[in-house]
Amino acid sequence: MKNVKIPPHHVIEPSKEVIFYIPKKSETTQEISVWVKELSLPDYKGMVINSKCMFNRFKNKQCE
Repeated sequence: MKNVKIPPHHVIEPSKEVIFYIPKKSETTQEISVWVKELSLPDYKGMVINSKCMFNRFKNKQCE
C-alpha cells in the first residue's frame, strides 16, 4: 500500500469539509479524495487553500 502524505489541514465538522494547505510552489499532486479517505472522513468534501496566511486566519477564526 502506498504511503500517503497528508498536507496540513483543518476539519470543519458542521459543514463536513476539510481544508488543505498546499503552497502554490508545491510539487504535490492534489489527490484531495485520497487525503479525505485517509483521514477516515468519506462523507466530507475537500478543498485547497494556497495562501498560508489565509489558511492560518481561517483556522484561528474557527477556534473562536
